[in-house]
Amino acid sequence: MMKHTIMEWMLRTFALERRRDYIVKPLIMLIVFAILYTVAGVLLLKHDWRELLASLFTAVLVQLPFIGIGFTLVSYMGRVQDQLADLALTDMLTGLPNRRAFVAQAGRAQADGAAGFVLIIDADHFKRINDTWGHAVGDRCLQAIAKRLNDVRRAEDLVGRIGGEEFGAYMPYCTMEEIHQIGGRLCGAIMINLREERDPLRLTLSVGAAETQPYEMIEAALSRADQALYAAKAAGRARLVVWSRRAMDRVA
Repeated sequence: MMKHTIMEWMLRTFALERRRDYIVKPLIMLIVFAILYTVAGVLLLKHDWRELLASLFTAVLVQLPFIGIGFTLVSYMGRVQDQLADLALTDMLTGLPNRRAFVAQAGRAQADGAAGFVLIIDADHFKRINDTWGHAVGDRCLQAIAKRLNDVRRAEDLVGRIGGEEFGAYMPYCTMEEIHQIGGRLCGAIMINLREERDPLRLTLSVGAAETQPYEMIEAALSRADQALYAAKAAGRARLVVWSRRAMDRVA
């Protein structure tokens, strides 16, 4: 734990993130080095000032390339760490945030008092597609769903792949009318081109939606959206169902 803390402190302190850092941080390092060198020369080695200045100048020249290399390495390590952090929160197949990232981002929005709708989007008959056409076609279907989500989403919306053939969307400040319009666009058939001699594969989506309340835990809204998704499947798939007591009673 201590090792990670020290490493994070070093990366925050010495990484060259902004343009001015390339001048300011090495300059500060040189000033600190010069002060320490001067104190050591006066108190420990008892150099006179003329000799001390000459040796300090030489020492600074020697240190310059090492300081440059050190800052470059720390900056590189910082970029690698950022890339690894992004990879840990990204679904590699679709490029969307994974479940952990999606829930965290949507949870922060909820904690800020936003309200809107959370959606769970599921590919219809996906197991049959995998069994019939193979996992390569299944992967293309998942990528096509991700593209559909990105095409439909608004700038402020959050989307992610939350598991298997399920995707999530968080749409703050969205009205009931807007959510039905978005649902209609989401549920439209997606045509997946197969080999030239075959007709395209027709992929449809079922969507469960739940209205969120300000400051509500996102997991609670996702649970209601999952119930609505089940209702959409039971009603014949390829449709949007918004959670309500009445809609859930009809399924039960």
